[in-house]
Amino acid sequence: MKLKTQDLAKIGLLSALCMVATFIKIPFGQAMIHLGSAAIFTTGILFGGKYAGFAGALGSTLFDILMGMSAYTLWSFVIKGISGLLVGTISNDKNLIIWSNKGHTYIRTMIKNIVAILIASLWTLIGYIIAWTVVLENFEVALANIPASLLSSGLGLIVAIPLSALLKKTLNKYI
Repeated sequence: MKLKTQDLAKIGLLSALCMVATFIKIPFGQAMIHLGSAAIFTTGILFGGKYAGFAGALGSTLFDILMGMSAYTLWSFVIKGISGLLVGTISNDKNLIIWSNKGHTYIRTMIKNIVAILIASLWTLIGYIIAWTVVLENFEVALANIPASLLSSGLGLIVAIPLSALLKKTLNKYI
């Protein structure tokens, strides 16, 4: 995969967006509920898997470094990178038909985006259960963090679906 200067600039901006969105957080036990997932999901829907994968990986990793959570940097790079790749690839796959009702393009697109986010959220949950277990050396604490992960993903879905629909119209005009 060859990246042009424009691609690198876009990935840099989207990574910064993911990092900043993750700073908008609410502590929840030993985990947190944040808007980083919403940024990754929105990026995936609007720009595709390549951009969302890089943005999710880099943005989440930068957040972990800046917050002093270096034990999670590699985990976040892989988990959030694949999460963005999943959302972007599934939601932008023209050949993938999840619901086949003639017409109702907006509803079909929305359902495909929701399915993409649910798959990425499941991946993220499983990935972070493993990460928490390894880093904290405590499976019970990892299980206790599940609600925060589910709430972050749910919030991400609630924000990303309407935001993507609104931004898509604007992006189609200018890009």
